[in-house]
Amino acid sequence: MSPPVVLIVRCGIVGPVLGNFNKRKGYHPIVLNLVGLADLVKAESSVLDALCEATPTGEILGTSNLPSTWAEKYHQPATGIRRTILNLMLKQMLLDKDVEVCEGWELVDIEENDDSVTAIFNGGRSVTGSFLIGCDGIKAASRRALLQKQGCRRACRLSALRNWYGDGVHVISYPITPTQTSWAVTQKEKQEKEETWRPYRPDEMLEQRDQLRSLLGGWDPAVLQLVDTSERIIKFGIFDRPDLKPSQWFSKRCVLVGDAAHPTSPHPGQGANQALEDCFHLSHSMPFLDPNRPDYPEDLAKLGASLSETIFSPYAEMRQPRTALLVRGARAQGASRVGAGFDACEARNAAIRSNYKDPSVIAAKFDGLLREPFQSL
Repeated sequence: MSPPVVLIVRCGIVGPVLGNFNKRKGYHPIVLNLVGLADLVKAESSVLDALCEATPTGEILGTSNLPSTWAEKYHQPATGIRRTILNLMLKQMLLDKDVEVCEGWELVDIEENDDSVTAIFNGGRSVTGSFLIGCDGIKAASRRALLQKQGCRRACRLSALRNWYGDGVHVISYPITPTQTSWAVTQKEKQEKEETWRPYRPDEMLEQRDQLRSLLGGWDPAVLQLVDTSERIIKFGIFDRPDLKPSQWFSKRCVLVGDAAHPTSPHPGQGANQALEDCFHLSHSMPFLDPNRPDYPEDLAKLGASLSETIFSPYAEMRQPRTALLVRGARAQGASRVGAGFDACEARNAAIRSNYKDPSVIAAKFDGLLREPFQSL
């Protein structure tokens, strides 16, 4: 008997990870789109050694060398890496394992019955599998299709994660290679200008740098240097979505993971991390399929009509409380970062200073983010 086909929508960060997990457990994954990997990531990235929080002028609110301890505590260091590089690594991992990857496939709709699911794509193409995992991000077509069916519509020279907090403006930076730094500016705008949410062309870079220098006038020279030496600038909107109940994460033969299930603002830097936790727990709950094992028929039966209740529902019930808590925390963190007015900024800065006086407060904050998924098994 051929192994069950698993349709995985999107080849970003999560899709290749799920494809790898499913391939190892005896399924036939197909990744439809548009672990020795850790050593490759470390070789292409820059390991974080410290945290550094500052005011716009560079006054230090607090520092910590906590990240330098994470490799020993969590068995992997904290690293920054270009998303495109990581995507290509993960995609190559799939190809090396002979996992089918279909490029240029845009999901249009989903059709389910009791023992299979069909994903319909642009150009009239379709693929049928045993079940479907939607991991196509914050604008997920899989989420939309599933919900429609449910009736819903300078200092700190260490390799540091650095934050600067201003009046209504926040800047963050962290290294992604020994010679490159990723940085972001967050500010509130009075109205959405979706047409400006895009990568800027080389001929537009000078104007964009000038606008950012005007916004950040008087800030720490290190911030202005980031702007002046930027190789590319991308502007995008920060989306928010209402929380989904656990029962909305899945249907008969489809299940959501990552931003498709629990989209969050980027402030805690947990989007990919939480998606990978989803991958771990969903894959851990799937039966291992080996036709040579005596319990193979029993394991295969778990993918039958009761799939949603035996696998999808427990996964969603376990993951939703944690992700919902982090989404709420992200909203609060974002509001604090771009707090406006003297009193709000002073209160925020005082809280940051106070936190850094007690190393256990900072350690507890990051431990809550980094210790999963293995602690909950």
